[in-house]
Amino acid sequence: MKNRKGLALMNLSILTRGGVLLLLILFALWVEYINLKNGYNNPRLVELSSGKLWRWFYEYSDAFFSLFGEPMAVMQTNGGMTWSIRVFGIPFTDPVALLSILTKNLHTPLVFFLGALIPIIMAVLFGRVFCSYICPASLLFFTISRIRRFLQNFLYFPEIEISSGLAWGVLLGGLTLAHFYSHGIWALILPYFAVGQSLFQGIAFGVLAPSVFSLCLLSLSDLILARQFTCRFLCPTGQILGLLGRRSAVSIRRDAPQCISGCQSCDLVCPLQINPRLDHTQNCSLCAECVAICPTGCLTIGVRS
Repeated sequence: MKNRKGLALMNLSILTRGGVLLLLILFALWVEYINLKNGYNNPRLVELSSGKLWRWFYEYSDAFFSLFGEPMAVMQTNGGMTWSIRVFGIPFTDPVALLSILTKNLHTPLVFFLGALIPIIMAVLFGRVFCSYICPASLLFFTISRIRRFLQNFLYFPEIEISSGLAWGVLLGGLTLAHFYSHGIWALILPYFAVGQSLFQGIAFGVLAPSVFSLCLLSLSDLILARQFTCRFLCPTGQILGLLGRRSAVSIRRDAPQCISGCQSCDLVCPLQINPRLDHTQNCSLCAECVAICPTGCLTIGVRS
């Protein structure tokens, strides 16, 4: 029987990542809203120009932004992708983005640096929670892992293990390419950036972004090579956040007397292949899959003792 608290956290992680995905879609759609606002600034003219559906979106967007002030002024405080995003003026910066800017320019705007402090502090307090509660790409890989698990009833799939050092190699290679060429290279390397770029270019400009092909390749890797292959071995952001949160304030806790000797339920279900049974919690993303599956309820999430 699954633990209700664990299931609740799992469902929460799905909802929050879905919310981030929806936000990225809205940001792409709001590019057209800004164009319509600048070009017409009138619902009737929007309908004549672009149809009833855009008029509906225009009016609801206008009404929503009007709750916080002048719509266009409010819209200017929101935008971006997971690489660098503003939500009501609060900046959030990918730590890899900060490293990339520093590598190429040797300096960065203060607001960019302050935006990176938010995910860094989150990692120190909660570990790799970005991966389970924010990253839109991990929602894709979460779904693929379920498909893989189902297909394993009929087909053989290997479970390849590679050193996590590969992700540090990806980081070094990406920084080198960004230094000599462009920061845009990360849209092909970072899965969550690829998701944002693919949605933005597809919705806002109606074009197929190269990042779509990168996402397809990463998805095939997860399906064929190993469960959560990208998150475990390829994504440098996950490794950075795991390193920062290796002694996070909040972690998986185990009540040893209740733990069944020989039970491997948590080991088998963990998407990042950590080992709560042996109290190995570095790289834990607090996804709560182990909490949900634990037969005795000896696993909980709480302040590290």
